Amino acid sequence: MVHLKVVPDDRRERTRELKRQRILAAAGAVIDREGLAGVTMQAVADQLDCAVGTLYTAFASKAALLAGLQAEAVATLEHSYRAGRARWDEDLATEDVEDSTRPLVELLAHAGFLAAAAVVYPDEVALVRELLGEAPPTAPPLERALAGELLPVVHRVLDPVVGRLGDAVDHQSLQPGDPVARALVWHASLLGVLRLDRLAPLDRHLFRAAPLARSLAEGLLVGWGGDGGEVEVASTWVERLTARGPLAPPPQ
Repeated sequence: MVHLKVVPDDRRERTRELKRQRILAAAGAVIDREGLAGVTMQAVADQLDCAVGTLYTAFASKAALLAGLQAEAVATLEHSYRAGRARWDEDLATEDVEDSTRPLVELLAHAGFLAAAAVVYPDEVALVRELLGEAPPTAPPLERALAGELLPVVHRVLDPVVGRLGDAVDHQSLQPGDPVARALVWHASLLGVLRLDRLAPLDRHLFRAAPLARSLAEGLLVGWGGDGGEVEVASTWVERLTARGPLAPPPQ
């Protein structure tokens, strides 16, 4: 009797994941060379020196491939944010910061992180910007089948701000409000204003994205019930944190 050799499921899964990672790495190389707009299934296949059909065995569509890239981008930014926040926590632990001010400091530091990440991790920030709705006209439409895959990634983007907004409400630094809706407004607004850096050659003083992002973040906090004086104090603390080290630590 001939017995078929059964490949364990975990080995199959590892093989599939290795294929996905090779394709995502090739797509990343295309982005490095041609930018996000240059990512097509054919360009990625050419980078891998394989048939286009090979890509479809791992990703059902270009939208699915972009979703995979976005998940990796979020993971990279999460790593940088956690490293930066660990240093903020150490620095603030040695300082006499009011409990009500601390969440505002962390929120404004997050705005500074996004501004710094746009410089240190431009491709990752571009992918997150597209994830949150600012897609170029050539981007494939969002597929309903990807909703279950993308929604957790969106929440991973929002969670740090959702948590800090909750802390601010708990300490009565902000008025109560839907933290998820506010986090969406926070990211969409800040990622939008950071695009003004493209106009820097016209006027490097007027179109400085980082100060504009800080001003926008301060305005949002005041609009959500924050005391203007306390927000100003929090902003001063963020300036100190910025002077002590990068808010978005670069890749190791």
